[in-house]
Amino acid sequence: MSFLVDENFESSAKSPQEALDSLLMKSAIAHAWEFQTLCLPNPSVGALLYSPQYGILGVGAHKRAGGAHAEVHAFANAARTLWKMQGKNDKIRALDSLFSLLLSEQSHALHEFLKANARGLFAQCTLYVSLEPCNHFGKTPPCAQLIESLQVKRVVIAHLESTFAQGGAQRLQECGIEVASGVCEKEAHALLLPFLRLSQNGAFRLFKLAMRLNGDYKSGQISSQSARIFTHNQRSVCERIIVSGKTFLHDLPRLDCRFASAPFDKTHLPKIEILTRKSFDPLQNKNIKGRDVRVCENAEELSLAKGFSIIEGGFPLMEGLKNHIDMLLIHLAPNFLANFLPQARAVDFAESAILDSALSQNDALTRFSFAFTQQKGEDLSLWLTNS
Repeated sequence: MSFLVDENFESSAKSPQEALDSLLMKSAIAHAWEFQTLCLPNPSVGALLYSPQYGILGVGAHKRAGGAHAEVHAFANAARTLWKMQGKNDKIRALDSLFSLLLSEQSHALHEFLKANARGLFAQCTLYVSLEPCNHFGKTPPCAQLIESLQVKRVVIAHLESTFAQGGAQRLQECGIEVASGVCEKEAHALLLPFLRLSQNGAFRLFKLAMRLNGDYKSGQISSQSARIFTHNQRSVCERIIVSGKTFLHDLPRLDCRFASAPFDKTHLPKIEILTRKSFDPLQNKNIKGRDVRVCENAEELSLAKGFSIIEGGFPLMEGLKNHIDMLLIHLAPNFLANFLPQARAVDFAESAILDSALSQNDALTRFSFAFTQQKGEDLSLWLTNS
């Protein structure tokens, strides 16, 4: 289950078609959030194919850099849906066999297969895509070329490209396909934030925290299996993991990717950086033997200016690095342990007045803005951007 934070949806819809476009684009964007950060250094993109006769035929997302783009997955899933209705099981088997290829070979094979077998299949369909279809040859063929070949009736784009991949919308219009853009652009821009920070600034810093309903993040294993797999998938594509010295020595974390799921590499070992005021031998943690580990005494020594960094820790580490955090990801477990409930403390009137005064000041609170929420297993995952 996934949903976007949007209080103005009803008021923003001006017609039934615009309302439908907004609803379906939000569904495409929500699907892309399921793979957020996993395709870095590429952007997260979602796509959806809609038929006025059958409804939603297929959705897709860009899952990993070098793999098929969102539009290709959406077309493949839509073709599978229609062929199942038509009883064309041989085509379904042929399509499914392509997903066993190496990631570097999949996209080219899917493009060629769809152009040869699905031409005309989507003539009355609308393709919704969160980012303008690419119009260049890179590790994968251009999606605009595939869309042109398959000849959908209409393409709705949330966010136009501003990089070398731009030009897809113009190409589709020139071949007679109706194109609309700017639908849910704000939500699509939020989806692009990790990619934009990494491509424009050279670095993206994500702070990840798992906690229970009462704010407890210290009492043993907290995350659900789904959230844990997602974390390890993220680790498999990040350059480094940053933790506090206290976490490193007390919890003895492995900081590896052992729970990563295909196509992510569970053998990948990210670099480790430890922020601590006390010097110590990293080999005190026997779980990281042979790893690339740096001990840093202040935030300026951390490698925060380059690549994709995941910061894993509690509130003290978050406070210490608050000015370096691009995005916050909280996995909230729907439980708490009675023994770890915080102890209540009486607050007198004078204290309360001082606190209220402090909270009224702009610099008293560290503020984040909700970008997206989704459910991963039993947990609620909250994505927030640094305000």
